[in-house]
Amino acid sequence: MSAPSTPADHAVMRRVADVCGDEADILALSVARFVAAGYMTSDVACWNAAFDGAEQLLGPAEGCRFVACVVAIIRALRAERDDDWSFMPASCCRVTGHECALVNLINRGRQRLWADLEEAAAAITGRETAPRLVAAVRAAVGPLDAAAERLAPAARPGGVVFH
Repeated sequence: MSAPSTPADHAVMRRVADVCGDEADILALSVARFVAAGYMTSDVACWNAAFDGAEQLLGPAEGCRFVACVVAIIRALRAERDDDWSFMPASCCRVTGHECALVNLINRGRQRLWADLEEAAAAITGRETAPRLVAAVRAAVGPLDAAAERLAPAARPGGVVFH
């Protein structure tokens, strides 16, 4: 996993709001970024930040479940992908191509497009199949959908939007 290294990368990157369909996608991307940063730096504070943010938004039980599901996705991605992975800091409004692919992968699962999910998982890992990644995304669908319902703008005071 690596962070983009040149300012030129930033100019062509899409925005989080253009890639993420709802606040659950945004939270999942943020958590994935914290987890990736933790792997890159070996600093547990990154993982703590992921848990703290999710728990503040979803409560302690649902927040922990949400983070655990995203961690499982990132662990599966790391296990089944041999190439580097680029990501931005958790609060950045830009999205790398790899992060776009991750959000797309998660959305294939959330839409219950299982064959598309398998194809996207294979593509993102560069393998013929990626069963661990598919299983992790499938297991995350329930917690992601529950978070989406809880985080919907109509359910929050003032309809605050994350990005």
